[in-house]
Amino acid sequence: MAALQLLTEPRWAPAAQALVDGCTDLRDDDDRVALLAAVCEGLGDELYPAFLRVLWTIGQHGDHAACAAIARTLVHALRTGRLPSGRRSAWGDSAPTPAQSAFGRVRCLGPLEYLCAWHTQADPVRALSSAQFHLAARALMDLVGADAQARALYCEKLLADADDPLPGALTRQTREGLRALATAWGQGAAPFEACARFAGALPGAGVRIPPVLTGHRDLARGERVPGHPLKR
Repeated sequence: MAALQLLTEPRWAPAAQALVDGCTDLRDDDDRVALLAAVCEGLGDELYPAFLRVLWTIGQHGDHAACAAIARTLVHALRTGRLPSGRRSAWGDSAPTPAQSAFGRVRCLGPLEYLCAWHTQADPVRALSSAQFHLAARALMDLVGADAQARALYCEKLLADADDPLPGALTRQTREGLRALATAWGQGAAPFEACARFAGALPGAGVRIPPVLTGHRDLARGERVPGHPLKR
């Protein structure tokens, strides 16, 4: 099967609305999680950032009902260990190669953990900038935070990941930042403050992250995309 490729101008808002509609129309928790998994797995590891972009679009532009529909699906995904994940090479490398996959040197990361690893990866050319990370992470946290249970469960998972050095997908500094983020978020901090805690725990902390960005940059490309209201 030929590898999937993004369109020159990906239609993020319609894709996000379709995912919201699907999670709203389906009545069974397992079916809703299966829908998320099908979208994620259909894109594959190389386009996992595109899946994150769809979630990010919902978090940034969806109304509360739209975000809550996805967040409630994530509750069941977290409880059943089926959180849609992307694979990254162990020890802070970039995207996994076939050889690394064959020798077990790749690890699966959920949406927020993936962004953290991407931002702090060893190759600065491929890493997310501070502004890109901050914007994407805040949108994802806004999405998850639409359901208090989803937020609590995700914080528990992030803390467990931060305390487990064995998988190797997260460097020690990234795990420290993830712990700071999850602790603050779990205690009621706003996404902006929790992201600032993550940034503050990294080497060379002190770079100011802008509190407001008028557009959002595509994680898979670089163009700015206008906002679209999403509804349940």
